[in-house]
Amino acid sequence: MRASHVIGLCLAAFALAGCETTSRPRIALTAVPPDIVECARRRVPAPMGDAALTERDVYRLVAALKGSEEAKSGCLARLIALHEADAAMVVEALR
Repeated sequence: MRASHVIGLCLAAFALAGCETTSRPRIALTAVPPDIVECARRRVPAPMGDAALTERDVYRLVAALKGSEEAKSGCLARLIALHEADAAMVVEALR
């Protein structure tokens, strides 16, 4: 195949690349909201220092961990709802 033929085929391919040959629906997934991303990245810090934890420190740490778990559960529930809505949209669009 000569170089001029290859160049011609490439130009034709580039011209057709912008053409939509099927009637597939355009689907855009929902972006993860920034507050859910922030919630997922938020962590309870580890206790500082080498000293043994007092009973009060342990209670505070457990309370902080429980609060963090509750917050993450709420964020996860919202993320699951977003995913399920997107999945339903994709299924509907592909019918």
